[in-house]
Amino acid sequence: MAVVNIEEGSPEAEQVLWKFLGLKMIAYRREGDGQFVGTGLLNPLFDKLGLFTMLVSQARFYKKYTDLARWRGKRVANPFAPPVGSRPQLRAMKALLKKYLLGKVDPLAMTYAVTYRCQCNCGHCSAARFVRGDTPELSTDEAKDLIDASQDLGICILAFTGGEPLLRPDIFDLIAHVNQRKAMPILFSNGLLLTQENVERLVDAGLYTLFLSLDSPSAEEHDRLRGIPGLFDRAIEGALKLKSKGVLLGISSYASRTGTSRGDYRALYEVAQQIGAHTVLLFDDVPTGRQLTNTSEMLTDGQRAEILAYTREIFERKGVPSLSSQVWQNSIEGCLSGIGCLAGNIQYYVTAYGEVTPCDFTPLSFGNVRSSSLKQIWRGLVAHPAYRHASHICRMQHPDFRRCYVDAIPENASLPYCVGNLPCVDYRSQHAPRMERSSLLSKGV
Repeated sequence: MAVVNIEEGSPEAEQVLWKFLGLKMIAYRREGDGQFVGTGLLNPLFDKLGLFTMLVSQARFYKKYTDLARWRGKRVANPFAPPVGSRPQLRAMKALLKKYLLGKVDPLAMTYAVTYRCQCNCGHCSAARFVRGDTPELSTDEAKDLIDASQDLGICILAFTGGEPLLRPDIFDLIAHVNQRKAMPILFSNGLLLTQENVERLVDAGLYTLFLSLDSPSAEEHDRLRGIPGLFDRAIEGALKLKSKGVLLGISSYASRTGTSRGDYRALYEVAQQIGAHTVLLFDDVPTGRQLTNTSEMLTDGQRAEILAYTREIFERKGVPSLSSQVWQNSIEGCLSGIGCLAGNIQYYVTAYGEVTPCDFTPLSFGNVRSSSLKQIWRGLVAHPAYRHASHICRMQHPDFRRCYVDAIPENASLPYCVGNLPCVDYRSQHAPRMERSSLLSKGV
């Protein structure tokens, strides 16, 4: 199917997937609430085939990337997903079947911030406001219990992040504790501690993929943003040592309004290509962490369209590294592939202190694993009015979600903020309350 007439990001935009004799047979328009609605003659039938379209869309992707990489003899089409034919991939397919056929939502991935200690001091840090001084991080035993509970819940990907996870001495034990018959361990790192010794220990622990965080394709700009001279070159040097041992290599970055106007996303892809990375994860610049209330660097509609077109270009020519952009995940192709907003849909995030949130960027706590079971917390999350529907766009970029669940957080509140202190509503409803931060503070929330 060829996509025509695309102006991604505009509420009235329409994407035609199939025309016949000049008639729109299958088409979609994004509504003001961010959701896609069918506008083609055959959409009523097509939209009932969600499982079929998801499987076809996923198969098309895997068919494109037949030679990206191998992991212990198995083909890898996506370093953020399990190897093809592995037990973790079969677990993922089982969860998706349960979701489409039975309506039961089980998570596919957990992101776990093992520590918030970090050598860098980034002004854009998404985790900085999660740091607490009144409670210890999860102990080794607590962390292993969390890993076990997550695998029991059904995940097939476990991403360790931070802070800088390599600052936690037991990180190698935690990676090794992941049962690779159930889930694949992934690590996000700034790369500063990828010494030869640590590389060997990560390989021995069974690390599947390293995602190296790069803020800019320019070494000077990356080092400036992170506050550490020489970090860019040291990080890449360490990452290549790990890649030489058979660990998959990804680059993790984000697209801001300013950087996109310079074409940074293209230059970053070229850097990843030059060093032989397997994939690039390109998040949107999401207002979160230290920038929670600053929306000035969010992408414009035109920039989303630009990045989406580039992502499609890489995919169609089977470009290596592969490119997974958040813009694409929130496009009609991404949504037909079962993606969209990942938060509380196929993933969740756990802080270093055990608080469970929908994703890395969402400052809302649905419970703590020290006082409630992970299963109970997950069920409460997916039953909440803000999360019991699949969102076709990132909630943290949705103005109505932010009005209800971000702007209403008291200015000096500890994060993540207890979701029970906020109105329990579907933010898309015109009846959702418009409570200002000042009124919440006057109520002592």
